[in-house]
Amino acid sequence: MSNEIMIARQPIFDREYNVVAYEILFRGDFSIADSEMTSQVVVNTLMDIGLENVAGTLPVYFNIDEDFLLNESELTQALPAEQVRFEILETVQPTQAVLAACSRLRERGYSLSLDDVVSIEHGMAFVDYIDVIKVDWIDASNPGAIIRAFCGRNVKFLAEKVDSYETAEAAKALGIDFYQGYFFCKPAIVSGKKIPESKMSILRAMQQAMTATSIDGMFDVVRQDVTLSYRLLKYINSAAFGLRREVQSIEQALSLLGLNNIRRWLTLLAMTSLGENKPKELIRQALWRARFLESLARAMGENSVDDDFLLGLFSILDALLDRSMQDSLQEIHLAEHVHDGLIDLTTPMGEKLALSFAIEQGNRDFIQVFTEDNRRIAYTDVTRLQVEAMHWADQKMAALIAL
Repeated sequence: MSNEIMIARQPIFDREYNVVAYEILFRGDFSIADSEMTSQVVVNTLMDIGLENVAGTLPVYFNIDEDFLLNESELTQALPAEQVRFEILETVQPTQAVLAACSRLRERGYSLSLDDVVSIEHGMAFVDYIDVIKVDWIDASNPGAIIRAFCGRNVKFLAEKVDSYETAEAAKALGIDFYQGYFFCKPAIVSGKKIPESKMSILRAMQQAMTATSIDGMFDVVRQDVTLSYRLLKYINSAAFGLRREVQSIEQALSLLGLNNIRRWLTLLAMTSLGENKPKELIRQALWRARFLESLARAMGENSVDDDFLLGLFSILDALLDRSMQDSLQEIHLAEHVHDGLIDLTTPMGEKLALSFAIEQGNRDFIQVFTEDNRRIAYTDVTRLQVEAMHWADQKMAALIAL
């Protein structure tokens, strides 16, 4: 894999906010003007990492330009048609050669989408070759007109840059099939809205788990909730943990895993309960951040990494509670440096959390500054930790979904 390539993975949701695919975004030192080299680097990077480590079995979308289309024969041989979706950039003109290349890809079983459609005329030239039309919800002046123009043409619609649940619902009302953006990471804040008692009871259990100082204290937390006890045992005995023998009791689980490990998994299970009405991808995002930040702290030579794991988990608390992070943290007591990291991204903990945000958004400039001169960690190590955390989070999420 190239030393200076970073991969960002953005989920694509259906109308029920289930993740049905990922778009893979690449950031690196290659020149956009050198399109053939860019395509080669992208394909090689994807193959080096492994599609299964990037998206499991879900389809992946990634952008292709005109040169990729016209020179695709060698590059696509390693890309399985059943999983890869090619996204034609808006800069590609519908020349005879380009449309012929689209036809060849379709014949070989590949699905094509058209990126950032803002012109109906431009989109119509491709309509017989594509399966999905992507509508930029911020830059398109009249998304409804685009949707109406292509209705009945055997294509589906994907709204990108969807930044709030309100925007997603507005897109849904216009007939959009798929959604892409960071709306699922943001709270749907309603002024004066109180936290329901059902969520308050979960928060109280989380608080007890965070402040327990002994195995006995943690046992008191778990035994108060039969459902939580059952889910904890089932989760610990799942393949994601890989234990050699079955854990049959909460007492056994507590003694086997220890106080800090039980605390983190109890917190996670409580958060999944808080997020019952939220997209499951939100919990996956928290798992990725938790694992990445823990691994980052360890790679940087820090002695304690448990708080970094919790920092990642609690980074979604505002979205779970539909309140600002400041207000959300009033409901639970965290170590001061974790609390400050969640509120202020310029603090030592906050800066690490900001790095995880930069990776998710493909902000290569921030990553370069963080890793400048390898003072704390090398860029290549950040890339490696990112992909490992992605794969780990997918494994843990599969176990959670099975509960």
